Amino acid sequence: MKSVVYLFVCVTMLVAGQVLVKHGLNLKGGFQLSLCSFWAECAKLITSGYIWLGACLTMGGGLLWMDVLSRKELSYVYPLLSLTFVIALIFSSIFFKEHISPLRWVGVAIICLGVYLVSKS
Repeated sequence: MKSVVYLFVCVTMLVAGQVLVKHGLNLKGGFQLSLCSFWAECAKLITSGYIWLGACLTMGGGLLWMDVLSRKELSYVYPLLSLTFVIALIFSSIFFKEHISPLRWVGVAIICLGVYLVSKS
């Protein structure tokens, strides 16, 4: 049971981390990786509290993931990690007002069905 709770906390932390990083990047005007502006772009990253917090949440989720992975079968828990796609889509719609096409919602429904089937195995 502990591993299942850790898995869902891990999924939530990973998505929350990405939402914070995206918000931080939006506030900083985006990020363009190029040799010409490498250091200036990196400065944008290290001066954003949202990006730091997002990175910390993502790393924390990674640590929980390692705990889960050490206790459960990879073939069982890895498909459940796909819940990050579902939650990220929902959060994108709520926090960033992104338009989610009907086809994406169908994809999310298929992912949810797959997670359900894996969880019953």
